[in-house]
Amino acid sequence: MARYTRDITTGKSEDELKKSIQEFMGKEGFKDTVYNQEKVWKKGMGILTGPQFLKTELQSGAVRLQAWIKLALLPGVYIGEMGITGFFGFALKAVLKKRVENLEKLIAG
Repeated sequence: MARYTRDITTGKSEDELKKSIQEFMGKEGFKDTVYNQEKVWKKGMGILTGPQFLKTELQSGAVRLQAWIKLALLPGVYIGEMGITGFFGFALKAVLKKRVENLEKLIAG
């Protein structure tokens, strides 16, 4: 299952976007980190469920947003990624999907 990816056009400046995204992620409990050589926002340790990830890449007049959940085989043992669409794992996806929708609205402004 692939990551959710969306390019969002925005009229906001890069500095304004960075500040807004950082505030949003902090309020939602995400921490910025490097995971598998990618700069991402991560929430959760994966003890009971897989951790949630959001990645934002600022481009000229747009933001590329990616979202995914790591599939946990055992606590701390992951076997892959799943995006935020589809039926499998819908309960886990619903929480992240709502966060993504709110972030998209914030970026598009």
